[in-house]
Amino acid sequence: MKSIQNPVTVMLRSMILSCIIIIAAFSRVSAQDLKARPLQKLIDCPSAGGPEPRSFDFELRTFPPNGVLLGFNIGLFKRFALGVSYGGTDVIGYDAPLWNPQPGVSIAYRLIDESVALPGLAVGFNNQGYGRWDDDAGRYQYQPKGFYAVTGKNFLVWGLGEMGLHFGVNYNPTEASNPGVDLFAALNYLMTEQLGFIVEYSPALDDYHSDEAFGRGRGYMHAGVRWSFGQRFAIDLHFKDLLVNQKGSVRLGSRVGREIRISYIEHL
Repeated sequence: MKSIQNPVTVMLRSMILSCIIIIAAFSRVSAQDLKARPLQKLIDCPSAGGPEPRSFDFELRTFPPNGVLLGFNIGLFKRFALGVSYGGTDVIGYDAPLWNPQPGVSIAYRLIDESVALPGLAVGFNNQGYGRWDDDAGRYQYQPKGFYAVTGKNFLVWGLGEMGLHFGVNYNPTEASNPGVDLFAALNYLMTEQLGFIVEYSPALDDYHSDEAFGRGRGYMHAGVRWSFGQRFAIDLHFKDLLVNQKGSVRLGSRVGREIRISYIEHL
């Protein structure tokens, strides 16, 4: 007589088999993968990197309060990338979701590829802000970059990994309450193929002087840790506003903000 298996045992075996299939799928990768290309995005700041031609990447970001942001970028040509994103707050929970008023659009063009002698240089536009949307102020908690130009260069650190330096300038015309020019700089350090660190800073010159500004003049500093799995899949943990620049009424709390970002890249 055929024995009847315990449902719990069947479920556990199915989960183990699924995990093995997923790990095997992520293990079969090519050389042009997540760790092999320049970083396209740091935390909130863009970089001079971008998707490889005929490749796309998917991003899922969770942020307080119960927010979710989905993003999709595609490398259409050798130097040109296009992306869209959309999300909102209270997506996870019992309250009705508060969706962003419009989707985010990003366009990037790499003018100069990085070489031994020259840094990379890219220009672009991105109207996707981060954090929650404030209906009263008509802006995101962290404003989008708008039009920007950014340069970056990677260096080997005496056999201890790879470090990248990034510098940029941007002008945000998308939020009428605080238009203006701003700067940003970032450093990323790839300790191993799986583990990396990111720190970025912006003085937030466009989010300080007006009455509608959210900042106190200290600028925004964010930090992140990145784990890469199977070269195409990565998880980032972000720590937002380390200098406690935002006013208490905006932060909705006294602690440093925390976000999780999941990224996946694939080739067409």
